[in-house]
Amino acid sequence: MDIRTMVLGFLMRGSMTGYELKKRFSLSFSFFSSLSYGSIYPALKKLEQEGWITLKVEVQDGSPNRKVYTITDSGREVFLENLRKPFDLERQKSAFLARLFFFAHLTREERLTTANRYLESIKEMQKTLVAVEPEIRDRADEFQYLSYRFGIRFFDDLARNVKQVVQKMEGKKPEDKIPSPQNGTLVKGKEGAP
Repeated sequence: MDIRTMVLGFLMRGSMTGYELKKRFSLSFSFFSSLSYGSIYPALKKLEQEGWITLKVEVQDGSPNRKVYTITDSGREVFLENLRKPFDLERQKSAFLARLFFFAHLTREERLTTANRYLESIKEMQKTLVAVEPEIRDRADEFQYLSYRFGIRFFDDLARNVKQVVQKMEGKKPEDKIPSPQNGTLVKGKEGAP
């Protein structure tokens, strides 16, 4: 889904300022989209030019003026049309898997360092996701929360898989159970997986 469709989707729930959109975007999409919220303002400009949103400037005394964006009827139609379109299975890109494929060219120490750094970055993302759960749970509709939970499971699985790669490189049998940072529960792994 492109940034313009995402912005229209946020505006389906009500009018927002650019700042509010940036905040919602970073809370909602940062863990499963490579789009940056830096692209929100150019998208807003384009959406306004297309007639899919309107801009209202609210003058404020002693503060910068607020620019409030509202979706139009044609913007709603475009959003729903894009949401209903069929889509193909996305080919996942993974810099880690591409590097892992060529790990034979690195020393054992370099391989372990690279894999462990990646595992730590996954753990940091997991901590971030767990920290925002109360806010997401309070604001999200059923499907937004399902998306969030999907993301939690995705990073749990990713951490488990990378941990098993590290254990294999260390010459250990991959653990059958690996702790999940979201609630301290254990996630069952596949025996003998690399």
